[in-house]
Amino acid sequence: MTIDTATTNNTTHSSNNNSSSNNESSTPKQIDFLIVGAGPVGLLAANLIIQAGFSVRIFDVEYEPNHWGRGDWIHGRTLELLERAGLAEELLSTGVKVDQITSYMNGELQSSIPFVPDEVESKHQYLLCVGQHITESSLQSSLTNQDVEVERPATVINIVQGPDAEYPVRTTVMHLRDEARTEQVDCKYLLGCDGAHSDIRQQLGIQTEGETTETHAGVIDALVRTNFNAGRKDVCMLQNDVAKTISLFPRENGLTRIFVHFDEKELEMRKEQYNRNKIQLEDIQREAKRALLPNRLEFLGILYWSVYVVGQRLATQMDAMKQRVFLCGDAAHCQSPTLGQGVNTGFGDVFNLVWKLCMVERNVIQRDVLSTYTAERRPVAQQVLAVDKVAAKAAAGHRSSKEYCSIVQEHRAFTTGFGIQYGQNKNNDNNPLLLPSKEAKVQTGMRAPNFKVFHYATGRKTRLFEKVHGDWLAFNMLVLADDLIKSREAVESLLDWKHPALSTQIVITTTPADKIEQEENLSSTMKDRIMLDKLNRAQVHAAYRNNTNTNNDDVQAVVVRPDGYIGAIISGSTADELVGGVKKYFEGFTV
Repeated sequence: MTIDTATTNNTTHSSNNNSSSNNESSTPKQIDFLIVGAGPVGLLAANLIIQAGFSVRIFDVEYEPNHWGRGDWIHGRTLELLERAGLAEELLSTGVKVDQITSYMNGELQSSIPFVPDEVESKHQYLLCVGQHITESSLQSSLTNQDVEVERPATVINIVQGPDAEYPVRTTVMHLRDEARTEQVDCKYLLGCDGAHSDIRQQLGIQTEGETTETHAGVIDALVRTNFNAGRKDVCMLQNDVAKTISLFPRENGLTRIFVHFDEKELEMRKEQYNRNKIQLEDIQREAKRALLPNRLEFLGILYWSVYVVGQRLATQMDAMKQRVFLCGDAAHCQSPTLGQGVNTGFGDVFNLVWKLCMVERNVIQRDVLSTYTAERRPVAQQVLAVDKVAAKAAAGHRSSKEYCSIVQEHRAFTTGFGIQYGQNKNNDNNPLLLPSKEAKVQTGMRAPNFKVFHYATGRKTRLFEKVHGDWLAFNMLVLADDLIKSREAVESLLDWKHPALSTQIVITTTPADKIEQEENLSSTMKDRIMLDKLNRAQVHAAYRNNTNTNNDDVQAVVVRPDGYIGAIISGSTADELVGGVKKYFEGFTV
């Protein structure tokens, strides 16, 4: 069987688009959010929306959930976000943690590269390999605990502007089980998470740009036996003189996933040589065995197999109907599975979008902010596709695994999610969520690193964001005070400043604990917020400080958005400068 780059859930209902039913309800039902597509991206969106206290319905055209195959790489940055939302525990306990990517030629080790760059500060400096069906099941279980179930098989067959200003999107939902029936549902927002062949995208008339190549990749999830001695913590790239290039990596429950990167003109060659033009299971198995030579590979059981067409496609826009309908995940952008970007990029879309939608509906931030979803995420998708195109071509070229590994090494900060930066595109010039900052190692638009520090109140080593509590749908502030004693007045003014969008403020200082103890009238609340930056030569201050222009006496207020990206870095030595700068930043986009 042959399927496109990203398997989709909406291929069975196109013939029903013009169907009618006498069962259609005369009174439209109302819901805050309607999600089409119950893959991992749609399920994550539904979970975050429920956590924020809004109502949601989620539809999927398939009769039952996915059981095997598809996306199975979850990168460290994605795990940080899932953990912040309380959705990572089952995945972490089930999946296999992969530390490095290794390449072999004729059975001999050629190179070994850490999967995550050494300079990244995170508790998740690895790749988690876990089947998509487990990710979906975990997210579905979380929804079920909130009394939300996926409605199957059902989909949206019509989207129009409705008469109700509060619920302006009118949809016609078709339920396909037994005798088809329709209902009208009015919603505030609709999220199209329905895959690469998105019917929502087609109904909106949104086109895609890009290409589908003649390159194919075969994939098998299997129980195997082999004398190839690679560890269970490696992604292995294997080549030899008589076989295609393959990738091999561990999965949960002792499974192994094997990718076979076929030649760019594989189907054309097969048609000429064998009078057939489809890649079969036995072709994938044979090439995998050849690639492992002189080692042995036996397949004890095949749980899933498929063939992917390698290509990269990007929707021309990611929102419609005045920011009431949004495309997320493969509905907005799709690529090959070569670097495991599909689920992670889709999750990145959701984490970028949902906090903005929910804070708009809470009347905390302005509706205009919703335009930043496309402005921030589309350039990321463009870069994902560009890197994927180069990597997929290198894997299919079979010239040298070193070429593929060098591409991975060059782009791994970005592909693992840690190196994504918003605001580098001209579409973000007027983005009120990103206040331009001075040149430094860590800047506005970057992920806020989760550095190791010491908690002053307990003396224990911890990470910065482990002391961020409460609703994840809120901004947080890091207050960097080199000399806390000298800058105490300015720091306390920042801590006293309150805003509905702001949750937790944390103070990071290089002042020794014994000097802080001598300070009078320090409240227990403030003591609990203080972190000591005494590892690796005050690494937190070093990362945020501009060595040429920053006065060491200055305090820095770092505003971190709900999705973990830095919105503003404000420097000053007085309370008026700091509080005024923070206040001005929030006034740019809050109600």
